[in-house]
This record gives sequence, structure tokens and C-alpha cells, in this order.
Amino acid sequence: MKPSALHRLTKGGKTRTRILETAMRMMSDKGPDAVSMREISARLKITKPVLYYYFKNKEELIKASFIEGTKHFRELQAQVSDPGITIEEKISRLFSNHLDFLKKYPSMPRCALKVIASPAGGFLNDMAMEMKRETRKMLRALLNDAARKGGIAGDAVDDVLHLISGTLSHFLIEAKEGGMAELDKGLPARLARRICAGAKHLKTALIILFLSALAGPARAETLALSLNDAVETALRNNATVAVAQETRGIYKEKIEEYRSTVYPQLSAGAQYTRNIESPSFFIAGDKLKFGLNNAYTASLDLNQVVWAGGKVYTAIKMANLYSSASDEQLKTAQKDITKAVKQLYYAVLLSSSMAGIQQETLDLARQHLSMIEAQYSQGIASDLAVLRQKVEVSNTEPALTQARNLYETGLIELTKLLGLDPETGIALTGGLACANNGPGEIGSLYKAALLNRPEYRNSRLERDLYREMTTIERAGHYPYVSAYASRQFQGQSDSGLPGADERSWSLTAGLRLSLPLFSGGSVTSRVKQARMQADIAETKLRELERAIKIEVKKAWLGLKEASERLQSRAEAVDTARKALEATEVRFKNGLSSQLDLNDTTLALNRSQTLHTRARHDVCSADAELKWALGE
Repeated sequence: MKPSALHRLTKGGKTRTRILETAMRMMSDKGPDAVSMREISARLKITKPVLYYYFKNKEELIKASFIEGTKHFRELQAQVSDPGITIEEKISRLFSNHLDFLKKYPSMPRCALKVIASPAGGFLNDMAMEMKRETRKMLRALLNDAARKGGIAGDAVDDVLHLISGTLSHFLIEAKEGGMAELDKGLPARLARRICAGAKHLKTALIILFLSALAGPARAETLALSLNDAVETALRNNATVAVAQETRGIYKEKIEEYRSTVYPQLSAGAQYTRNIESPSFFIAGDKLKFGLNNAYTASLDLNQVVWAGGKVYTAIKMANLYSSASDEQLKTAQKDITKAVKQLYYAVLLSSSMAGIQQETLDLARQHLSMIEAQYSQGIASDLAVLRQKVEVSNTEPALTQARNLYETGLIELTKLLGLDPETGIALTGGLACANNGPGEIGSLYKAALLNRPEYRNSRLERDLYREMTTIERAGHYPYVSAYASRQFQGQSDSGLPGADERSWSLTAGLRLSLPLFSGGSVTSRVKQARMQADIAETKLRELERAIKIEVKKAWLGLKEASERLQSRAEAVDTARKALEATEVRFKNGLSSQLDLNDTTLALNRSQTLHTRARHDVCSADAELKWALGE
């Protein structure tokens, strides 16, 4: 290659690298979506055609930046594939490589976190998810190979995978918030040693404790929620409850509005008139002008309702009814949210328990595979038996993935219901251990429900409101009496303000009587409409009473059935576990078949599943019954 060509190639490579580094810095500050090609070219002090020469559009530039930022993972994959180094050394190199990259590109953590937080469905999020899948695939292959060689326990692969991923994320957050000074050089080797030691000998909980002690406190805390905490959080944050509270405030103000009609109404007025041409009148054919050039009038008026056929009193009474109705509407919203939170909370706990059951089933399948492989190596089992058990392991893995996905999805839905930010991490501290005392006697529950259900009380208030509306409309037939008083001023002058002889004061007071004689039947029609509305409200109240009794009966039956089912499943899990243990012993001694082994494993899975669902159903049905009773 000619020197000039080599120079151009080297220069072009440097320009491209400079563009990528500048773009990453700008995107880390504002986010990828907020940075334009024009801003990048202005920062680099190059023309836009030069920028488009290297990258045809912004999407290609972002992708190139992302690929550049993740190149170290691909380079690392070749390093850790060396069969001559231990799993501990491989994990240590993985962590060291990650830290070295973050030191080399200090702006990358902010940019990477903004890419990860980008909306789902966009190409940024797709790139992040693709990188995550590739990294997980590489790590899983690495750990599976270590498990086969005895470097870590076979049932610890998934846990170690999550720990490594969590540590890498921790590095990213630390580098973004506190800089690399908080992460010392010896940390990768220590973390790798602790993880591998824990994966061989310790339970996962102890591994996490070791990592917590070494890595320091996490900056992003997880919100631990008991069932009561979750309910209280929802009642504070949920939009439905907030709207009901604001509506309640509106009706409280309505009371003051209607009460104000009882008080005297005081008003003032003033008027100035300029007589450009003075008015005239005629007497015996003579035209006489009256009035001066400037006329002034003012008044202070007082009005007080004396009697309005009960309309004012009834309006105040209705305002109080509206206020009480808004209280019941708020309680209804609160109780609906409480039930929804409880049942969703229990559903998430169910998903978590189901994931644990599927994890145990997968662990058992892997243990049985190890047993069969050992028998195969001794010439006792056939290669077909090994293949069958591998299929059994493969068939079990999707169920675990699905259960974990249901758990994560449930957490997102619960976060939404609680009115929290979707990125808020939550951990449920409760369990499926509801009191199982049975639903009690149905007869006494109906009365309690009608006494406590806020929507029933609200329906009664609605009926009373329409009855009062009848009184309001009937008042249109009655006379209206009010008292008034008025202090008035009048003054006239040809120029300027009126003098003492040109102004006068007056004071009047009296009673006004308004008697409706004929309104074309409109008042009578409104009275009939109000009565019909009251009848409709009465019908709705009776129907609601019937519906509440049905809800109570269904909830009572649901809790009764779930309680009985839980009692019947209580001993089934222990029996299935003992049967599996006995079958495993018989299988090792050649007295039981592989089919028997898998059947008893499946029986344990089914027993655990049915028992856990029964525990969940008791909790959910208990929440349903408490809601039906208005508790």
C-alpha cells in the first residue's frame, strides 16, 4: 500500500473513532434520542456531509457506538474460552475486562443506562436486549462447562449467572454515580473467588451475603412490601382513590355553597349619567326640560329570604347528603383497591412459589440425570436412558422460564396498581399463610354486609336525595317571601360633583311576596319526574341488596371450598416427597425404573402445585369475602 493511501486510511480511522467517542459522550449526557447529527457535527467542528460519509444516518451511528461499546465482550469471549484456566480465573478476567473498559470510556456507563432505559419496541431497546441475550448465552455456556468439570455445582448455574449479571450491572451503576475510584483493582479476583467458593459449598443466600459485604451497599434500594404496606401504598398513590378524595372535597364545598343562601345578600351599585341632550316632557302644550348635565346614583341593597316553601332548608340537607355520598364513594374506591391489591399480591406470591416448585423439579431432573450418567459410566444404564433423562431436563426448563416470567410480569402489574414508578424494585415479604378458620355461618354475614358495604349506604343516600329533590320541586307551587332594605343616593349638577343642595339620600325597606299562579304545568311535571327518580333509586337499592347477598354467598362458598381443598392437600406433599425419596433409593439399587423415578417426580410437582394453589385460593377467597362483607 502506498504511504499516501495508508495515511488516508489511518486518518479516516481516527476520524471515525473521534466521531464515535464524541457521540457516546453526548448521548451519555442527553440520551441517544435527544442528540442530533447537527449537534454532533457542530461539536466535532466538521461538516454534516463529512459526518454522513462515515455514517449514513443517526441510527447507524448509534448502532456503531453500541457495537464499539460492547466490543470488549466479544474480545473477552475468546479469552475465557481457554480450557486451561479455571472458572474462577475466567470470572475474574470477565470482571477485570469490564472494569478496564469502564475506565477507558468513562462516559459509557451513562450512555449504556440510557439505552437500557429506552422505550420497549425501539431499536435502542432491541440492541440492548440482543446484547443481553448474547452475554447470557456466553456466560451460561461458560458456567455449564464449569459444572461438567466440577468447578461449580450443577444446580448453581442459574444462581451464579444472576450473580455475575448483577455484579456487572453494579459496576455500571457505580461507575456512573461514583466513578471508578470506589472499585479497587483487587475486587474482581475477590468476587470471583467468593462466587466460586459459594457455588461449590454454600447456599445462594450466603453467596449474596459475601457479595454484599464486598461490593458495599447498593445505591438503588429495593422496596420491601408486606401485604399491609402494599395496601397502604396503593391507598396513597392510586389515581382512582385520589379522584374519589378530590370529589369528596368538592361536595364538602357544596355544603357551604347551599348554606350561604340562608345568610343575607348584600350588594352595592353606582351609576353616572351624562345628559348630552336633557330629556323633556310636555304640560298643557308647553315643553319643559328637566335634569342637569351630570346625574349620579348609588345604592346599597340588602336581601334576605324569609320563606321559600322549604327550598333553602332542603337544599342544605341535600348538600349534606351529597357530602355523605362522596364519603361512601371514597370508601368504596378504597375497598375496591384494597381487594385488588390483596389478590394481585397473592397472585405474585403464587407465581413466586410456582417458580420455586419448577426450580426444584428441574434440580431433581438434573440430579436424576447425574445418577443415570453415573450408572451409564458403570455400565448399568444405557445411553438411551441418559438421552431420555436429558429430554426430561429440557422439557422441565420451559416451565421454569414461564413461571419466572409470570412472576416478573406480576410484579410490574403490582407496581402499576400501587401507583409506583415501573422501574421501582419491589420485594414481597408476605407469604401464602392466611388464617384458615373457615368462612363461618352464612346467616350472620348478610346483615353484616348490608351494614358495612359503602356502596349500599351510598345507594340509600341516592334514594334519599331524590326524595328531597321532590320537596325542592314541590316548592315551586308555594309563595316566595323575602325582606329587603335599600339605602340610595341621587345627585345632579351642571358641572362637576353635586353640591349639598343638589344631592339627596333615601332609605327604604319592605317585604316582597311572589305567588306562582300558572306555569303551564312545568312544576307539576318536575315533581313527577323527581318522584319517579326516587322510585327508580328505591328499585336499584333493592336490586343492590340482592346482588350483595349473592356476592356474599359466592365468596362464602369460594372460601369454604378452598379451605376444604387445602385441608385435603396438606399431607399430600409430604407423602409425595417420601414416595420420591423411596423411589430414588430403589432406583439406585436397581429395583425401580426410570419411568417410576420420573413419575414420582411429576407426582411431587403436581402435589406441590395443587397445595400451593389451594393456599393461594384460600388467601384470595378470604380477601374476596372480606370485600363482600365491607371489611
